[in-house]
Amino acid sequence: MKNKLEIKFKNQKQVLEILDDGILVDLNTVSQKLKYEIPFEEIEKGSFVKKGEPDKITIRLYTSVFLNLFLILTLITVLNDAPKKAIGLMFFLMLIPFIFLIVKNSQVYEEKHLKSSKLLYFIYTNKNKNEVDNFIQQIYEAKVNYFRRKYFLIDPVLPYHIQNERYIWLYTNKYIDENEYEVIKDDLDKYFNFNINSLE
Repeated sequence: MKNKLEIKFKNQKQVLEILDDGILVDLNTVSQKLKYEIPFEEIEKGSFVKKGEPDKITIRLYTSVFLNLFLILTLITVLNDAPKKAIGLMFFLMLIPFIFLIVKNSQVYEEKHLKSSKLLYFIYTNKNKNEVDNFIQQIYEAKVNYFRRKYFLIDPVLPYHIQNERYIWLYTNKYIDENEYEVIKDDLDKYFNFNINSLE
């Protein structure tokens, strides 16, 4: 099972990794440059999709380059006494690649967000939808395994009622099924009854 997802979209990059107790998020996108961990306790079930943001910095850069080039070429044309039609022709010839670059960089993608205490989202395109959905499923499976490892055992130090509440919580949140709940509850009862009887 692959526990790491790397997403590249134009000049944006996301790296998400499933750890033993949570998710490591490394974002280098248009709107965020962050790296942090999110514990499984702070990740909820549920997601939503929203439109991503266009790369405004690149669009501004292309606009600036286009205007500066056009002004420089216009000055050269005027200073060399070229016909005025040349300026219009030059403008349209420069405008075509400029429009192509703007359209290419303003293509908006979707973002798939998971409900979490910190920002947890994926650049979501037609090419990577299946990969992202599979990784999200792996996150939820890792979360279930984490809670099972942490709470699905009999602790000789903790009181009976606390452990019983843990098993009820695991069952109601569907981290364990009904059969597993009954087995662990039975084992817990036997363990505490045996220890109480052995003390008498």
